[in-house]
Formats: sequence, structure tokens, C-alpha cells
Amino acid sequence: MSLSGLNGMDGGTSVTFGPEPAARTLPRSRSVTHVRPFTTVEAAIVAVEALDRDLRKFELAVADSLQDYLGVQMAQITDCALARGWEPLSFTQKDGFRLYRYEAMRGSSGRRRPR
Repeated sequence: MSLSGLNGMDGGTSVTFGPEPAARTLPRSRSVTHVRPFTTVEAAIVAVEALDRDLRKFELAVADSLQDYLGVQMAQITDCALARGWEPLSFTQKDGFRLYRYEAMRGSSGRRRPR
């Protein structure tokens, strides 16, 4: 299942971790992407909040323009994911964006426990 352009917003999320697609024979196909990364913190947060809490894994495409030197903007997005029970696993740098992977916290049912 893939979510992209949620309610007319930019950006996209992917909720599957299938095997890496086989390389195509066309040389230009490697640089072509159909992902529209999120370009605002607000849109990325809305997308994360819209995901089903029982989801075990998902990917979030975030534009390089949101990669500030202190990491404040990604911290806001990651804080939202953490609050909903998902932790960051890794990211892959793509052409113009990063593809972040999140997974449900171990021992978490998708909900953060009250302190």
C-alpha cells in the first residue's frame, strides 16, 4: 500500500518494505523517481498522524530543503512518529530527498505509554 499526495498535499509515504526492484536496462531509469518528497514539516506531520497506529513499518520521503544543519525540522517529524509509537531505523539519500524508514517500537502496540 502506498500513500502519496495525501489530500492534495505534496509528499508521500510508503508502508511496504518489499525487495529492492531489479535494475532496469534503460540507463536513465535509475535517476527517474516517482516519489514526491514532503517539502514542509507540517505536511509530513499530517501524513504521519494519518497513518494507522497498528502499522509496523513505513517510509517517509523528505526533501533535502528540510535538512537544516541542526536537524530541528527532522526532529519535529521524528518526534511525531515517536509519539505515535514508531522509531527511526535508517535513511537512504536519493536525488533531492532522503527516504526515512520507521518501525514500530519494540514492545509497543503503536501507542506511547503515559509517564
